[in-house]
Amino acid sequence: MYMYRKQTASRQTASRQTAGRRPRQKRQGTRRQFYCQQSLDQAFVQELQQLYPQCIRDDNKDTLENKYEGHRITYGEMNYDGLENLFQHLLMFDNDDSLKFNPRCFIDVGSGRGKLCLYMASKPSIDQVLGIELVEPRHQDAEQLKSDLSSHSFTRKVRFINSSIFDISLRSLVRTSPVFVWFSNLCFDQNITDDIYQKLVDELPVGSIICSSKVPDIDLPHCVNKGSIEIDMSWKSGSTVNIFQIIK
Repeated sequence: MYMYRKQTASRQTASRQTAGRRPRQKRQGTRRQFYCQQSLDQAFVQELQQLYPQCIRDDNKDTLENKYEGHRITYGEMNYDGLENLFQHLLMFDNDDSLKFNPRCFIDVGSGRGKLCLYMASKPSIDQVLGIELVEPRHQDAEQLKSDLSSHSFTRKVRFINSSIFDISLRSLVRTSPVFVWFSNLCFDQNITDDIYQKLVDELPVGSIICSSKVPDIDLPHCVNKGSIEIDMSWKSGSTVNIFQIIK
């Protein structure tokens, strides 16, 4: 009888010890998954930067300007490091409900050759990426860059659209929220900037953040200025990016 109790106690002790180890094993597995995911992210970004190391200018600028007469199509890009700095800056923002800004969708209005969209696709928190580009040759280059990286699952998040932003419905395209929007509007006429801001505020979910070089010059009661940050661009080191957030 004594031996039975002793063996039972030993089994119970072993069982408690084993049970105590299980959470630790689970946490170790989570850490392994995190580092594995981090390695995949880094490999994708490294390959992207190798394939597209710096801004590619338009070879046929005069032809494009004639084809897209009436549009400001001067080309430039935010640098990879600049986008990373901007993204990390936005993650520090608080929403009205005191939650940190955690974008699930990235939109690049005037996405050009697609590098920023593909870079943001590597972020685990980002579920959807939309690149909207009017100029067809740039759109084709973006599709080719995406195809060159198609061995990585990140590219499945990305959709490139060859269109004017005014010809599409953002409300029907965006599947998740909030949204992080970037558009380089330094060369845009003020009325175009205003119209784009109005469309974004009208069609995107509350809490979404819009970043641009120039600020809107119209009354947008559901959009608040959240300050600015200096970001490196292909045309200038330390260019001002203004930040606005859509509110209720």
